[in-house]
Amino acid sequence: MATWTLDWQRGPVEIALPDRNLRTRIAAPDLPTLGAPAELVAKALDHPIGCPPLEEMVKPGDRVALLLTDFHDRIFGHEGVGELILDRLNRAGVPDANVTLVHAAGLHGHAGARSKIGPRLLERVRYVEHDPLDESSLVFRGVTRVGTPVWVNRQVAEADFVMGVGGCGPSLYGYQGGAGIILPGVAGADTIRRNHTMIMSTRTASCWWPDNPQRADVMDAADLAGLRLKIDFTANTVFAGAFREEWPTAVRYVQNTAMVATEPADLTVYAPAGRGQELMSMYMQAELADQTTRLGGVVIACISASAHEPLSGRPLSETLEEFLYCTKMWSRETGDDNPLAPHWRRRDMVCKEELLARSLSEISQVVVRMQGEPRSTTHVWSHRRCIDRKRTFLVTEGVTPEEGARLGFALVTDRFETAFARAVDLLGPDLTINANLPPTKGIPYVRDPQ
Repeated sequence: MATWTLDWQRGPVEIALPDRNLRTRIAAPDLPTLGAPAELVAKALDHPIGCPPLEEMVKPGDRVALLLTDFHDRIFGHEGVGELILDRLNRAGVPDANVTLVHAAGLHGHAGARSKIGPRLLERVRYVEHDPLDESSLVFRGVTRVGTPVWVNRQVAEADFVMGVGGCGPSLYGYQGGAGIILPGVAGADTIRRNHTMIMSTRTASCWWPDNPQRADVMDAADLAGLRLKIDFTANTVFAGAFREEWPTAVRYVQNTAMVATEPADLTVYAPAGRGQELMSMYMQAELADQTTRLGGVVIACISASAHEPLSGRPLSETLEEFLYCTKMWSRETGDDNPLAPHWRRRDMVCKEELLARSLSEISQVVVRMQGEPRSTTHVWSHRRCIDRKRTFLVTEGVTPEEGARLGFALVTDRFETAFARAVDLLGPDLTINANLPPTKGIPYVRDPQ
C-alpha cells in the first residue's frame, strides 16, 4: 500500500491506496539550483528571447515603468534583483529619478509590499501601488481583438519604456507570467472583469496553452499598453525577452521540467498543501483533478475545511455585494498599512462558499452578467463546473453532509476509507488511480484532458 498522512486540526489523517491501482503518483520533481536569483536574471538579460538586450532597447533619459508582481516582490527586494536591474538601467543612461516602480497586483491588493521590496529600493525610485478601482489613475489604450476595453495605470501609459518582473507558472486561467503583468497586473478593474469572464469561453482552463483565447486577449492588452521586456522566474531558472516569444518558452520549460506528465485515470485523490483549513483551498486543485480523471470517473478531495463557517442562507444579492466590498477594501489598504487585509480575504472566502452552494446555472448567470466581483466569481464558476463534471467526494472535518450536498459534492464523509470504498463500488476493484497528495504533491500536465 502507498500511504500519506495529512495534518488536520483533529489530528493526522491516513490515506492508503493499493500500489497495484496507482497509475501516477503526482510528485513535484527535485530540481537543481541553477544560481542565485540575481545571477539568473543577469544571464537572462544577457540573452533575451525575441528582442535586443535591455541596454539596446532603452534610450538615455527614457521614463521607465518597472512593473513588479505581488508574487515576486520579495525576491526583487531582498535577493539583489532590483539593484541589478536599476544599475543596468543607470548604465544605459536612465537615472533612478526616471524610473517608476509599479507594484502590479491587479485586484489582489498590496499586503506587505513595501517591506517586501525594502527601503533601499524605495529610496532610489518613485514607487506606486496600482489601484485598479481608481479610475482617475487610469488611461484608456484601446480595445483588444475580442473587444476587451483596456485601461492601464497612468504611469505605464505615459512611460517611454515598460518592462516587468514576474513569474511563469500554472494558473486557473492557463499560465501566469508574460503579459499577465499588464492584465491583470496594472489594468483597470473593468478590463480585468471583462477578461476574467472569458474563462467561460475556454475548456477547464488550468494549464492551458497554446490556443487559450483568454491569454490571447491578455497579450493583445499588453501590446496596447506597450510592454517591451518581461523577466519571468520559472521553476528553477529565469527567462527574459519580448513577451510573445519569451513567455511560451517559459511555459514549455515549466511543462517539461516542473510538471508531472500523466493521463486521466478512473479516480484522482488529491489534497491541498498544508492543513487545508479553507474549503477554497480547492483553488486550481479541483481543475487539475478534473483533468486527471476520465469522464465517468470519480474525484476524492481531502480538504479539512476546519475554518468553514455554516452557510448563511442570505440572499444572493448580499453575497455579490460583499464580494465587491471586500475587493474595494483590500485594494484601498495598501502597502504595510493593512491590518484588516486578512479579514477581507476571509470574508471573500466565505462569499465564495456561499456562491458555490448555488447551482452551476445560477453561478453562470452571475458570471455572464458580471455581477459581484469576477475576480472571485469566476473562481467559483470553475470549481462548481469541475465538481459537477466529475463525481466528487469530499473527505472533510469541517463540512456537514447536508452542506456538502448543497456545495455540489456527491458524497461527504469524515473518513477517507468510506469515500474510497464507495469509489471502488462504482468503478470496480481494478480502477486506476492518480494520487496528488502532500508533502510531495506536484502539478500534473495532461495534454488532452477529457
